[in-house]
Amino acid sequence: MDLYFKCGRVGLAENIFKSIPKSEVVYWNVMISGYVAEGKLFEALALFSEMRKSYVEPDAITCTSVLVACSQLAALEQGKEIHNLIMEKKLDNNEVVMGALLDMYAKCGAVDEAFIVFKCLPERDLVLWTSMITAYGSHGQGYEALELFTEMLQSDVKPDRVSFLAILSACGHSGLVDEGCYYFSQMMNVYGIKPGVEHYSCLIDLLGRTGRLHEAYKILQRNPETRDDVGLLSTLFSACRLHRNIDLGVEIAKILIDKDPDDSSTYILLSNMYASAHKWDEVRKVRSKMKELGLKKNPGCSWIEINQKILPFFVEDNSHLHLELVNKCLSYLTGHMDDESKPFIYHSNVETLRFC
Repeated sequence: MDLYFKCGRVGLAENIFKSIPKSEVVYWNVMISGYVAEGKLFEALALFSEMRKSYVEPDAITCTSVLVACSQLAALEQGKEIHNLIMEKKLDNNEVVMGALLDMYAKCGAVDEAFIVFKCLPERDLVLWTSMITAYGSHGQGYEALELFTEMLQSDVKPDRVSFLAILSACGHSGLVDEGCYYFSQMMNVYGIKPGVEHYSCLIDLLGRTGRLHEAYKILQRNPETRDDVGLLSTLFSACRLHRNIDLGVEIAKILIDKDPDDSSTYILLSNMYASAHKWDEVRKVRSKMKELGLKKNPGCSWIEINQKILPFFVEDNSHLHLELVNKCLSYLTGHMDDESKPFIYHSNVETLRFC
């Protein structure tokens, strides 16, 4: 089964699993971890639920794999269930398990719970420090991330490329421009770490968020490794749209379209940029070009956790059982959004929704 998963032959692994006795936890672990590695996260959680119903006792490997799935789906309630299971099985002394638990809480936005796990760990390696710094940074707690980074340095833990990426990202999410530039310089001049594209991306994003667009563009232009990078140019292009810098935005858009004329996102962002400046003729030209090339926006996918179940849904998906009810409810909500003082009571033959 493990071999088939590593070769991408998921169906063959599933066939073997169906044909063997399932009393051993190792078989379940291979399937769950295989699903997670293949990005089949819903299947991993469903199989874990089936495993519990089969009275097979999970171990550290099981918990780690399921926590990874929970973290990627932001399935906090199921993650908390695994936390209870970890305490019940006395696995809280397993560094790998606790690291996965910290990461799950961090990626689910439960930063306080992540910090409680972090403080309870007797030994904290660079990975754990970085995970906690990332958690603070991802949720706009930039100053807490800076304090923790300083504490890490005082603990004689030497930062690496990933930890610098975490602190730069934290500065970006909190708008700490001077601090971000300082650590970018420290990374190169003090620790001798050559910045990669991902570090430049954080720096460009940071400068872009605060409107220092031309400064960011100059940084890209003077470095041969970043000058033509589509990802970095796209980041700066988005910042141009945010700050309505049409001239620079159009210049970057031309470069992006020249490099990838089939990327619909560039056209969509350019169209939105023109629309924000009320340049409707330009908007029509961009949309006409998209139609000519047969380009359309890829549908977005979201999911929500309800009663410990993960429910995915797509843009323009008309397959939902209660689609008509949902659309009616949204219509009523939209009609009442302009008047917050007006109570909203909506009755249907399926359920009653009350909003006041």
